[in-house]
Amino acid sequence: MTHRFRVAIVEDNPPQRMILTRLLEKDYQIESFESGPIFLASDGLFDAVLLDIEMPELSGYDTCRRFREQTRGADVPVIFVSAHDTTPERVASYDAGGDDFLTKPIAAHELRHKLGNAIELREKVRTLSSQTTDAQRVAFTAMTSMGDLGVVIEFLRKSAQATTYSAIAARLVAAMKAWGLQGAVQVRGRHEQVALNAEGPMTAMQAAVLEKLRDIGRIFEMGSRAVINFDHVSLLVENLPVDDPNKVGRLRDHLAVLAESADMRMAALDSAIERDLQKQGIEAALDELRAAMQQATHHSATSHPRQQATMLESIEQLGRTTHTLGLTAVQVEYLDDLIRHILEESQHYFDDVAQSESDFADVFSRLERLAQADYRL
Repeated sequence: MTHRFRVAIVEDNPPQRMILTRLLEKDYQIESFESGPIFLASDGLFDAVLLDIEMPELSGYDTCRRFREQTRGADVPVIFVSAHDTTPERVASYDAGGDDFLTKPIAAHELRHKLGNAIELREKVRTLSSQTTDAQRVAFTAMTSMGDLGVVIEFLRKSAQATTYSAIAARLVAAMKAWGLQGAVQVRGRHEQVALNAEGPMTAMQAAVLEKLRDIGRIFEMGSRAVINFDHVSLLVENLPVDDPNKVGRLRDHLAVLAESADMRMAALDSAIERDLQKQGIEAALDELRAAMQQATHHSATSHPRQQATMLESIEQLGRTTHTLGLTAVQVEYLDDLIRHILEESQHYFDDVAQSESDFADVFSRLERLAQADYRL
């Protein structure tokens, strides 16, 4: 029998509760609750929760916070449902522990899509967590033991060797984990955007918060959470040690150094990718130029000597003919001078053609060497 995931619907409005149930009951095992306290008092284990925000007795925010404190609610995805879609409301949902956000009236396809993604992501995270290797644990332990500054130095060394956007994002996540920080990283290159958190792909709620706060300033703090923004990099920290202000200050400085260094590396990677694309374009153009030059050289090698010989022979024949035409001495001398001038000009022309072909070949050779040059970062 195919396993059916269990979904809890916490909604005080009966018609809305019924609509959500009808939309999902074919694919999921549904259990609905008319208030937050009734849901919290139940002992059911769920794979996801749809939670209304505006409810009497206990709001959706408080319900989510208390659910997270329960053992069963630690990693269950919670999708908030609200009739309003504002930045404060989304930030409050995230701060309460939500994973995603749906706006009423709810579209069936969006509901199924977000719910399916949330459950799938939770299953992947559980699988990845169970597959964590001893080598990874040892590596992160070693990084932690180096101290805060050691983590920065290690990041600078490793990021300098990174040749992809994903590698830079992974190094940022590793540095945050070495400090015991949870959160997410988003790096934005000219050709790709990468978003990660400590467990793998960024959650929908993390992505929404970073998108909303990307332009809010360089550093934005909200309690134990902070966002650090640069042109190509955004960091989201979820568990700053607010009980230790000095440590928070050090971590804030170190995180800013990491983000700025990663931002510079991202810009350098973009430049390298652009150079590679330009190099490919130059090489393609050189291939076409090489073919055209080979054809021109072949044509020149076969036709120019023949044309030159024919022209010289014609001029010489003309010179011999003038003496048989009964011309005066003055006329013969004039024609002889004219013929010599034509011969000299013809020779200059063919010499110039040969020199132009040589110059062209030299320029082509320099272009080839330039295209083949390897400019490493």
